[in-house]
Amino acid sequence: MIGALKWIGIVMVVLFLPWGNAQAMVSVSPVIVEAVGVAEGQTFEVLCQNWGDQPIEMQLSLALFDQSETGGVVFLEDPEAVHRASGFLTLHTDALSLDPNGEDVVRVELTDNSFDNLYAVLFVKPRQVGVQTRFAVLFLLSTSVNKLANMTVSSWVQQEDALTLTVENHGLRHGLWEGEVHLYDASDQVGEKRQITSGVVLAGRSRGVQVPLPSWVRRVEVFSDLSGQQR
Repeated sequence: MIGALKWIGIVMVVLFLPWGNAQAMVSVSPVIVEAVGVAEGQTFEVLCQNWGDQPIEMQLSLALFDQSETGGVVFLEDPEAVHRASGFLTLHTDALSLDPNGEDVVRVELTDNSFDNLYAVLFVKPRQVGVQTRFAVLFLLSTSVNKLANMTVSSWVQQEDALTLTVENHGLRHGLWEGEVHLYDASDQVGEKRQITSGVVLAGRSRGVQVPLPSWVRRVEVFSDLSGQQR
């Protein structure tokens, strides 16, 4: 995986469900599937485990996801998005039954790789009245092997207590922007240098990155580690 995703907190890792007088616990692993150079027929496996003492029925479905301007995950579950996801990925089953303390593997096959990048999601939802929680396994797939993400800082805004950067990805793959911020004091001397890494930026998307500033900062300069140039 390409570093820790800052929006991974949206994806459920462990789910506790009230079930009669007992408590059932389900885990799904991995919660993020990332692959480059993907080919037709490639299969991805997601392990589902029931750690409780009651059987659990799970419903499986596919959709797409996108990224908000702040880097959050936005699920796309409209009919067009669902149709597109199912056109590239195929579930070997749309339902799963887990025995107490049992486990099973969900297999997701790539049946069409006619894309540059695909951001799909596998939903795993318990079939239980009143339970609305579900797992979301994110798929970040790219057919590209050699072409990397192409990151730039398109703009920044300096306020009294924070610097807000807008990072754009012009490449065909998701990735991280890495750079350095120089903080200048009232005498126009560099008082501090900070290494900055953005969260994941999907291909063709942009996101904001906020850097807290000390009160003594009067101006800033932003440099990219990849190009060695300002901004």
